Amino acid sequence: MMDFRIEIYKKMGYVSYGTEDADKIIVRNSLTSIRINRARDTQVAEATIIMEYEKLPLAAFQGGTSGIIDNYARIEIWFDTVCQFSGVIKKYEYNEEDKTITLTCHDMFYRLLNVCDGEIKYGATTAADVIANLVSRVGLSFHRSGGTNYSISNLTISDGTVFMDVIQNFIETMHASIRCGKSGTIYLEDQYPSYIEGGGDSNHFDWTYRDSSNNSSDNAGRDASLMKNVLKITCPVKIENKDYTAFDKFEDPTMTEYLNDERWYDIIDNPLANTQEKRKAVAGWQFLEYWRNSTPLTILPTAGNKDIDIGHIVKLLRGNADPGYYLVVGIDTEVNADNGYTNILQLQGMRDKTKIYELPKLLASGLIKEAS
Repeated sequence: MMDFRIEIYKKMGYVSYGTEDADKIIVRNSLTSIRINRARDTQVAEATIIMEYEKLPLAAFQGGTSGIIDNYARIEIWFDTVCQFSGVIKKYEYNEEDKTITLTCHDMFYRLLNVCDGEIKYGATTAADVIANLVSRVGLSFHRSGGTNYSISNLTISDGTVFMDVIQNFIETMHASIRCGKSGTIYLEDQYPSYIEGGGDSNHFDWTYRDSSNNSSDNAGRDASLMKNVLKITCPVKIENKDYTAFDKFEDPTMTEYLNDERWYDIIDNPLANTQEKRKAVAGWQFLEYWRNSTPLTILPTAGNKDIDIGHIVKLLRGNADPGYYLVVGIDTEVNADNGYTNILQLQGMRDKTKIYELPKLLASGLIKEAS
């Protein structure tokens, strides 16, 4: 039988927490249910835990800081030896009738949604090093496995800027993505895994699911309502001490064909896209996001799998149809007495990112002088 447990640590400051036995509690038998919601397109993962509260060290009952279970206390969810969630308690509510407490928790990505409390300046460095430094400034660990790195000569981040806003501008120019892992580490990765259309099992995949055994039902569809096939990428630049806006306008011809030659237009400003190469990278990044979000597939429900994660690739066998290959973009995990341990996987059809990055067709370029 799998060991489900919650570990809650006493608050000991912004970047630390109590590690002595007296500074944490481990909850097993009092657990009523666990739900974890993770999604690629939702920056902060959320966990909801319901447990019986009698005999637990609650701050509301003990007063002051003597209780361990309180808002902003560090919390971890473990299934056997695999950490499934690491974050902080953001809200808790009591049910006096059932003698239970419901904890609402956010994973550690929430810290990147804070603002810097002073100006930050960088000299000669790289894009990846700036991201790593910003992550460390909010007290989190960092690991880079992907993204096209590049050098920058200098960068100034204004007081009051949201950390994630800066990181988002970087990842668009790097063909990258960023997420919080189950254990609280921030991962900088490629925007999308390598995939060859029509390549079958020569492509990497992590898991195989069959519609007759692993899951009970599935719903598939395509949604083109948010697709934009013409993008104008802009960036403020300074030339001879005068302010301009540099721009490049790109089209994805295959998307234009898919949209029956209709032209859907958007303007994206990225203050780090100060070269045409970077502006093309931003366009390719966004076109890939449009294509990725146009082919959703949801599998409901599957047997619990403690090792599956966002970004894994699933090979899906469905009757007599050819196997499909899908990217895991969402996992809803639930543990309760009625249904045991289940996952709801949200999957999206795979694309060849290399082709899409090469697709943007330059339509126009220019400089717009800012009003003095």
